[in-house]
Amino acid sequence: MLDFILSLVAIFGMITLIITGLFYYRYFFLVLFIVKPFIDMTVNTKLIGDFNALEISGIFIALILLYKYFNRNQNYPTYNEGLIWLFIFLQIISFLFNASTDAAKIISQLKIYLKITSSYLIYFLAAKEIIENYNKRVNLVKAIWITSLFAGVITIMVYALGLSNYDTTRGVVRYNGLYNDPGTPSYLSIICLLFCNLYFKLSKGRHLRIYNILRIATYAITGIIIVITLTKSALLMLFVYIILWYGIFEKRTMLVLPALILSVYISFSLSQDLNTRFETEIDYIDSGGDADVAKSMGTGRINRWETLIHMYFEELDIGHQLIGTSRNWMAHNQYLAYLLQVGAIGLIVFLAIIIRFIVRLSTIYHRTGNPSIFAALTLLLMYATYAFTGHPFDYTTLLWYLMILLSMVNVYDISREKKNAQ
Repeated sequence: MLDFILSLVAIFGMITLIITGLFYYRYFFLVLFIVKPFIDMTVNTKLIGDFNALEISGIFIALILLYKYFNRNQNYPTYNEGLIWLFIFLQIISFLFNASTDAAKIISQLKIYLKITSSYLIYFLAAKEIIENYNKRVNLVKAIWITSLFAGVITIMVYALGLSNYDTTRGVVRYNGLYNDPGTPSYLSIICLLFCNLYFKLSKGRHLRIYNILRIATYAITGIIIVITLTKSALLMLFVYIILWYGIFEKRTMLVLPALILSVYISFSLSQDLNTRFETEIDYIDSGGDADVAKSMGTGRINRWETLIHMYFEELDIGHQLIGTSRNWMAHNQYLAYLLQVGAIGLIVFLAIIIRFIVRLSTIYHRTGNPSIFAALTLLLMYATYAFTGHPFDYTTLLWYLMILLSMVNVYDISREKKNAQ
């Protein structure tokens, strides 16, 4: 029964996207972000062969966005846009340099490039089509908040009904909801919290009572999902978010830091599961920083990094060191993953993109005080921090929400380019 319902949701979501993309393209971004959380939930349901709705819809979305990109009325290319296209080009060069006859590997790589290209196309297009218009931006932020909140409600419901997928790490059961890993619902819950707070900063005047109720529900649902998924990377993202948004943006540092310290102390005192999940980190602290103990930290991630770094310098030739192997290697570190995937050249370009965005967002925020800009900076720094232990830039669930906020940069950069052109 559940598979049947998920199939219906997947088909309905794809039909909605197709109709909107073909006939009501002005509303495509709004509909895309309304439908996305629910299509994500059907990731374990195969619709055509081994392809799920997320992958099938991804092809259509990429085609629509490419069509939109090459049919823009006016083109004011920015420095960021050039860097991003260079990074995508390096991905293709690495793929061709490591050409394989294995059909499964080729399809796997193509899916990755499709996701990356679609994500960056959102950045290129969203400013002109939706973000630069204040009312459209507020409505989009509200839609993302509400739909991701309902996705969180569904995650908790299926958990309560015992329908969740789950995995076990070090004896700790972690629930995925209807996803294929605990990370997706936990990341989405934090994204929901971010867009909730952003909406209340952007919207003016008195709010309907229902929105205030939903705001309280957002805090509660985020907390519940963080507890039942117990994902270290999500906890790290939440920690960074609290410091940046509540501490720096809302200027409550004197309250936030003591509250965080107290929360960590109480959490570890009450939760054996949390202690088990952080067992290797606790062992490292108890050992006084012993290097051998450190290798097991992050559920063995550091040991994995050491192995891959050794492979990069000792086993790869100069060509692969520069261009990459076009493989992810499950590095559990976005920077190391890109070093292996697109080589030293690709990693340098990627770091240039991140640094460039951080500088531009900081500059624009200090000049304008725009909360959307600070939200984009917050989310980018959350991902840049999480990238040390995971792959936030490889998942559409994370990257699309980042790109829709980063497109705020283009509102300012394209305006500047227009003035220069005139």
